Amino acid sequence: MSIYKAILDSGLSGVSLSSSVKQSTYGELPIVVINHKTCKAAVTLQGAHLLFWQPATEQTPVVWLSDKTNFKQGVAIRGGIPVCWPWFGQLGNPSHGFARIVEWQLDSCKEDDNGVDLILSLTNNQQTEPYCRQPFTVSLNLHLGKTCEVTLSCFADFDITSALHTYFGIDNIDHVVVKGLGETYQERLAVENKPVTVGQLTFNQEVDRIYTDASKQLTITDGIRTIRLTNTNVSDVVTWNPWINKAKAMADFGDDEYKSMVCVEAGCITKPLKSSPNKKSTYGFLIEVI
Repeated sequence: MSIYKAILDSGLSGVSLSSSVKQSTYGELPIVVINHKTCKAAVTLQGAHLLFWQPATEQTPVVWLSDKTNFKQGVAIRGGIPVCWPWFGQLGNPSHGFARIVEWQLDSCKEDDNGVDLILSLTNNQQTEPYCRQPFTVSLNLHLGKTCEVTLSCFADFDITSALHTYFGIDNIDHVVVKGLGETYQERLAVENKPVTVGQLTFNQEVDRIYTDASKQLTITDGIRTIRLTNTNVSDVVTWNPWINKAKAMADFGDDEYKSMVCVEAGCITKPLKSSPNKKSTYGFLIEVI
């Protein structure tokens, strides 16, 4: 049984939040399962983490989840859309921030013919105290239907680096072309995968880089479908694929799963979010299959 079917099945015995939305548990984590006429999707309250999203027109999920990921309290999930906040990468401990490993509050669940809208929030509390003693509020708005729209907003009296670390499901990494990335980037690997065409990315080895001047609109094409990603208030786009050796080294990632995913992430890294208790900082994106 695929991880997607197992998660959807777990919602069959859940508590109804609306006609297409149920809250249940998968592994150790409370989850919200969506089975709407426009899409199938699921979200964990831990991390406000969108696990997957599959519009009704598609045979496979557009937002991808590893079959090997853990569903344990305090453990990051491999795949979906992790919320990296309030720091990205190794800028603090744990890596990619604490927001993705603590439980958020489900504030709102609404649905109509166009899909399901969820609002989740996190404020400073006992579970965040070991990581951050300053007050903050962060919220994530999700629209899940024919399209997937994700918006993160926060109030905090400190600078924030963040990324919405989207794993896209693709047919075969050998055929993938990402366009709209721009010319300038920060390479994070010792051996660089040089772009054949400026502003585009193809894959024949591990890739880990931060593009600093990407277009607002990007496309990910795999020979089967084209995904359009439209970013708002984003300074950076991160691209990542672990390739063969790193995939084998990760316990929560299948040896061959690097072939079926690529990360193209909206982020605010080289230009941190400037926030305050009275001024909201917001960024996000829209995913469409075209």
